[in-house]
Amino acid sequence: MFQGQAKIDRFLLRLKLNQSGNVLAIVAAAMIPVIAMIGGGVDISRYYITKSRLQNACDAAAMAGRKSMTGTTWASADETLARNFFNTNFPNGTLGSKNSSITFNVNTAGVVTGTAVATSPSTIMALFNVGDKVLSTTCKAELQLPNSDVMFVLDTTLSMNETNPGDTQTRIAAMRAAVQNFYTNLEAAKAAGTQVRYGFVPYSSTVNVGLLLKREWMVDQWTYQSRVADIKETVPGNPQSPTITNSNNPPWVPAATVTPSTVVSESCNAPANIGYSSSNGSWSAWSPDATSLPRTRTRTETRNGTTFSASRNNSTGVCTITRYDYNNSSRTVTQTVSANPNAGQTSGDTYRYWFNYQPVTYDVSSLKGSLSSGLMAGGSFVVANFNAGSNNAAGTFQPQTINWGTTANNGCIEERATLRPDETVGTAYDLDIDLVPIAGNSATQWRPSLPRLVYARSVTNYYPTAPATISGWSYTYPVRTTTNYITPSSYPSDFASCPTQARKLAEITSANLTTYLNSLTASGRTYHDVGMLWGLRLLSAQGIFGSENISAPNGGSIARHVIFMTDGATETNIADYDAYGLAALDRRRTAAPSTTIPTDSGQNTIVESRLGQICTAGKAKGITVWVIAFGTSLTDLLRDCATSRNNHAFQANNTTELESAFSIIAGEIAQLRLTQ
Repeated sequence: MFQGQAKIDRFLLRLKLNQSGNVLAIVAAAMIPVIAMIGGGVDISRYYITKSRLQNACDAAAMAGRKSMTGTTWASADETLARNFFNTNFPNGTLGSKNSSITFNVNTAGVVTGTAVATSPSTIMALFNVGDKVLSTTCKAELQLPNSDVMFVLDTTLSMNETNPGDTQTRIAAMRAAVQNFYTNLEAAKAAGTQVRYGFVPYSSTVNVGLLLKREWMVDQWTYQSRVADIKETVPGNPQSPTITNSNNPPWVPAATVTPSTVVSESCNAPANIGYSSSNGSWSAWSPDATSLPRTRTRTETRNGTTFSASRNNSTGVCTITRYDYNNSSRTVTQTVSANPNAGQTSGDTYRYWFNYQPVTYDVSSLKGSLSSGLMAGGSFVVANFNAGSNNAAGTFQPQTINWGTTANNGCIEERATLRPDETVGTAYDLDIDLVPIAGNSATQWRPSLPRLVYARSVTNYYPTAPATISGWSYTYPVRTTTNYITPSSYPSDFASCPTQARKLAEITSANLTTYLNSLTASGRTYHDVGMLWGLRLLSAQGIFGSENISAPNGGSIARHVIFMTDGATETNIADYDAYGLAALDRRRTAAPSTTIPTDSGQNTIVESRLGQICTAGKAKGITVWVIAFGTSLTDLLRDCATSRNNHAFQANNTTELESAFSIIAGEIAQLRLTQ
C-alpha cells in the first residue's frame, strides 16, 4: 500500500514538473479570442467592400435618374430608370448580401437623394452570436451650372406658323414653350454667384440688330434699288375702236365643286392636276354672216377631272389653294361683235407721273441719332418727290418719310461687303465674325435695311425661274415707267421680312423672357447663314461685343453655347430684299451673267456653303454649337454645323420631341454632378 502510494506520488510529481502537455491546453484556450479577432476582421472587410459597392450603385442610380429628368420633375420613368441602374450595379445577393433596396427623394430644386440599404450576413462572427449587419448609404445628384452664355438662333420664317402632324399648336408656339422650359431648367441649376446670360437672334431673310450697333459701325450713305421723279406728262387719249366684242361665260353644267383651303407656307404652289382634261371646241360660223353688225357665234367647252389654283397674300403670306372638281361639265360660250356708238372718240387727256427706276444713293446719317451711349438711335428722313398723285388728276410729286429703328420690326440691316463665289480679289468682310468696322470704310460697315425705298422696276413675276433673261427684271437702268409692278407703293412685306429685334447676352427674368418670346412673329423665307453669323457675333469674346463677353463678374471662365433651331431647309428667293440687297438686281453674292437672272437654287447653294463656313469658324472659337431640326429633316448640312454630329444635333418631329431636345441640351450645359 505504502509502496503503491509512493509510485503514485512520484508520477504526480513528474507530471507537475513536465510542461510539455500544458502548451496544448494553453493554445486551445487562446484560439477562442484569436478566432474572434480574425473573424471580426474578415466580416468587417466584407462589410466595407459591400458598402462600397452599395455606394457606387447608389451614385449611379441617382445620376441616371437626375439626367433622365425633365426640369425638376421626377417622373415614374425617371425612377424606373434609376432603380434599373441600382439593380444592375448591385443585384440582390451581391457578396452574399440580401434585402437590398433603394429609395429616392427629389426636392423642389431637382436634387435627387438616394438612400440604399442591404443586409450583409455575419460569417465567422456568427459563432459568437453576432447577427447580420444592415448597411446603409446615401447619395445625391444635381445639376450645377458654370458661368454660361447661351445664344438662341431661332428660325422665325413663315413656315413657323404651320403645325406639325400630331401637334395641336403651331411650331412657333411650341418653340416659345420649349425655350421657356429650357430657361426654367437652367435657372434651377444655377448656383449663387454664377452668371448665366441669354441672347436671341430671330432670323428670316435678314436680322434685326441695328439698334445694338454703334454709330460708327453704320454707313452715312448707301445705295438702294429705288426711283427718282422725272417729269409730268400730258398724254392724249386714243380714239376708240369702231366695234365692241363681248363674250359671255355661262356657268358650267354641272357646276364644279369648289373647295378652298389656306396654308401658311414660304412657297405658294398649286398641286398638280388630277385626271384633268379640257376642250374649248370650235367656233360656229358667224350669224347672220361674217360682216354684219351685230353678229354672233358659239362654241361648246368641256372640262373633266380636278384642277387647282394658288394665290398668295403678299402682306400676310397666307396661301389659298382652291380645288375645282369637274364631272363632265360643259358650257356654251357666245361671242358678239357690235357697233361702238363712241367710235373715233378719245377718252380725254391723262396726267401721268413718271419715275426713273435705278440705283439711288441716300444720306442715311440721320438714322444714327445722338445717344450718349454711342449706339444707333433710329429715326427718319424725308425723300422729296418720291410719290405721285393718281393718274387722271393734275398735281405734284409728294414726299415720303422713311423710318428706321422706330419700331420692334424695322431695325434690320444689310450686310457689309462680301465676295461672290467667282471672285478672288477683295475681302469677304461679312464672313469675319470678329472684325470691328472701320469708321468711314463702308465696305466694313453695316447698312440700314430700308424696304420703303426699294422698287423692283417693271417686274411682273415674283418667282422667276432659270434660265430667264433680264428683260423681266430690267437690270439695265434707268427704267422709265409709270407703274411699279410689285405694289403701288412699296416693296411687298413678305418679300422684305424684318424679324423681331435681337437681344444681346444678358440675364433675364422669366416674365421678361415670356414677353420677348411672345413678340416673335413668323414671316419671310429661310436664310440660315445670316442668323448663325449674328448669333456668333453677339456671343464672341473677341468681336464687336468682346469687352462685354470676355469674363464673368466672379472672375471665372464662361462656357459659350449656340442653340440653332430651324424648321426647314434653305429657301431663298432672288426677288427678296434680303441682307444683301435686292438679290436679282444688286447681285452682291450671286455670280450670274448680266444677261440672265440668278436662280433661287443657285442662291440656296451659296447660303448653305456660307452656313458651313460660319459654323466651322464658331466651333474653332471654342463655342459649342447645338442644332435642332424641328418638323424637318436633320440634314448633313445641319449635322455638320453642330459641334458633334451625333451628340449635338437633334431631330424633333413634334412638340414632345422638341421639349426633349431642349431638356437634354439644358442638362448637358448644366453639367451633372454628385454632391454627396
